[in-house]
Amino acid sequence: MNFKKTYEIKMQARLNELRDEIDELTKKAEQMEVNLQLEYYTFIDELQVKLEIANQKFERLNQAGEEDWEEFKIEFELIWKSLRELIKSVTSP
Repeated sequence: MNFKKTYEIKMQARLNELRDEIDELTKKAEQMEVNLQLEYYTFIDELQVKLEIANQKFERLNQAGEEDWEEFKIEFELIWKSLRELIKSVTSP
């Protein structure tokens, strides 16, 4: 298996993991007091928007030829980093 395919499989797994984390945050928010729910739901909405952007970048990455692949990989990694930082800010005490 070539590097591109291996990378795509790894990133798909990360996106799936992130969807699961967002689902867990949503469940957690449902059990919070109302004033905390609003804050959590705001973060969750932002995560979902960024996740959709990441999915779009991932699709472009999958469809990219070898010459464009590296550019899309960089774009995807930037949005991925942004998502991870946002998750960290939500889940850190």
